[in-house]
Amino acid sequence: MKKGIGWPIGIATILFATVASNVGVILLTKDDPSFAVEPDYYRKAVEWDSTTARRARSDALGWQVTPQVTVGTASSTVALTLVDSAGVPVTGAEVTGELLHIARAAEMQPVTFAATADGYAATVGMPRAGVWELRLQATRGSETFLRTLRVETTLADASAPAVPDSRDGP
Repeated sequence: MKKGIGWPIGIATILFATVASNVGVILLTKDDPSFAVEPDYYRKAVEWDSTTARRARSDALGWQVTPQVTVGTASSTVALTLVDSAGVPVTGAEVTGELLHIARAAEMQPVTFAATADGYAATVGMPRAGVWELRLQATRGSETFLRTLRVETTLADASAPAVPDSRDGP
């Protein structure tokens, strides 16, 4: 080996090790279900003013939602009681949403609620205890109600109360 070639080989080795370790970290985190990027985050940022206006229109409706979660072994049931500002049940609405476990934000599941005698209900998969987020949208005619709810479930507690999140919206 020529004298003085050790420095370039040493620098190349360090650079190669750095690139290889970075690629390794990327491959490890790529499939981590606890890491997630908000879908369409750029579009949501660009449309921030219209989103804020939709939230204001939703709040002006005065609708209130009361969820009840019943955790089962194979699946769980989320039941919603939706009332208007006068306390009259809201019927005939199309209620949809997204459900995700806070610790597994990459595993977002769409939810479609069916009308029941007491409101609306859906069967969902809630395989683990912890804090869940439900992003609701209820549409009846030209009225659209948006709400983000958080519910905490435990294995011992078959039903849990939900708490509205301050980040209401889609």
